[in-house]
Amino acid sequence: MRHESLSVTEAAEMLGEPPSGVGPVRDRLVELGLLLASRERPGRFVAVHPEAGLNHLLEAQHAQLIRRHERFVQARTQVNVLVSDYLAARPGPDTVEVQRIDGVDQARAELLALVGRAEREVLTLRTRRGWPATLSADVMPVELRALRRGVVMRSVLPRSLRLDERSAGYVRTVAAHGLDARVTDDPRLDATTVDGRVGLVRLARGVGGVGDGHTVLVRIPELTAVLLTLFEQVWEIAEPLGGGPAQTGGEESADDPSDTERLLLRLLSLGVKDGAAARHLGVSVRTVRRMIADLMSRLNARSRFQAGTLASRRGWL
Repeated sequence: MRHESLSVTEAAEMLGEPPSGVGPVRDRLVELGLLLASRERPGRFVAVHPEAGLNHLLEAQHAQLIRRHERFVQARTQVNVLVSDYLAARPGPDTVEVQRIDGVDQARAELLALVGRAEREVLTLRTRRGWPATLSADVMPVELRALRRGVVMRSVLPRSLRLDERSAGYVRTVAAHGLDARVTDDPRLDATTVDGRVGLVRLARGVGGVGDGHTVLVRIPELTAVLLTLFEQVWEIAEPLGGGPAQTGGEESADDPSDTERLLLRLLSLGVKDGAAARHLGVSVRTVRRMIADLMSRLNARSRFQAGTLASRRGWL
């Protein structure tokens, strides 16, 4: 637009680019209608008013967005139909308080569905026998999507997974996206609780080791509360994934955060907004902001971003 007298070679020299790289750009601008070949000066080009060509591009993009939205609506309708068919084929409705699941495939499907619908928190105890490679491959994408939604995830895993490169690689990948993991000799129980309301427990084999055992889906608040208590007890004595014992109350300094503050830091590190964090913690937004201000003061941080960096360095996350 500013140097219409330049040829491609001259424009390339001014841009510090080889002519072979500028030529395709010129051709693309001509294709988009933003350049016209000059009839008066062969080899030269005239810039077209940008609004004409760019409006055409925006209209094309708008048409594509409309088509994508139509496909999205169709996909959503299909998903609703699939969900209805799936629920109709289930052995019992979601209102069943305790449901026995005998098949391994059905148990895996229930686990993926529970984690996929999680809104706040997923707590997991995993034993050696409950760690097949297929489970890692199936559950990883679902867990990563949950973490991106802001779901808090904590897991206690068997120490032996460090010896299995595939399992260790899975844990490292999910932990890099926000999973908080600890290890112990063997949690002795496979159990997953979601949002403090639903629990999925894999029971041991039958007497004498006969049979593969079965899974129980629990929705009774009193039983899920027992699972939550059990998880917290195991979590307390487990070691951080990186090695070394977990901190105990006697080792903490006066400035170390409380469990609630640690959870708040974890939520903020996952990008959760103040309002959502307040709902998760069961406090007001004002309380959350006061806690953040207090943490920033103790960390001597001037911004939330800096507070997150300093908290990570201190091992608060």
